[in-house]
Amino acid sequence: MATSDHIRPVGLITALAQEYSVVSSVVTPLSDRLIAVQSGLGRAAGFLAAAELGRQEKQLSGLVSIGFCGALDAAITTGSVILPNAIITADNERFETDPAWVTAVAGKMAGLPVVTERAIYCATEIIETRAGKQDTHSRCGACAVDMESAGIAHAATRFNIPFIAVRIVLDEGTDTLPEATRDAVHSDGNLNIKGLLRGLASRPQDVGGLIRLAGKSGKAQKQLKAVSEALLPDFGLPS
Repeated sequence: MATSDHIRPVGLITALAQEYSVVSSVVTPLSDRLIAVQSGLGRAAGFLAAAELGRQEKQLSGLVSIGFCGALDAAITTGSVILPNAIITADNERFETDPAWVTAVAGKMAGLPVVTERAIYCATEIIETRAGKQDTHSRCGACAVDMESAGIAHAATRFNIPFIAVRIVLDEGTDTLPEATRDAVHSDGNLNIKGLLRGLASRPQDVGGLIRLAGKSGKAQKQLKAVSEALLPDFGLPS
């Protein structure tokens, strides 16, 4: 656990540049306690980023998977804060989050829509459609989905340090993502403008869906900033 002098920082792993810009803007002034890095997309990228951060820092106090997620449960809305009790995968792996840390973080979320005591599903690819989300929810019972948390949790297990995920819902369980977004992000998590423009050129009917998604993204970004600020200076890690 974290020490009073905070010699060992907490590592915060984001996948997307959009997430990293929000989190890093909040935690950079406290770089002796909190270090944010951008991993890129997918479980392997999350694991490698967490492992490299641990190697650079020699030892971390804990690891956090932080950023956006998609809701699988149709009752969960954009902007909800997911504090899962576990990360599950299609291979029936289960990575438990640190219960004391989750409780401490939840206690700092007064007034925010928080979901706890539920699992997040770590997918190998983006689940784009409403039907796909409903099917995944029916099969595994997870309330939300991301693509990196299992890798970050795996790294925490290797380091024998506590792990939590703090995920903000962007797209809801009833949303189908516009097809034009499929190539909108590079594998490193940075925006692919050319890919997005190509997608729009081939599917101009997706403009309305993109506008709605941008609105949800703005709400999720605002919530991510509020959560990051509420968890200063040590992201709620118990002493």
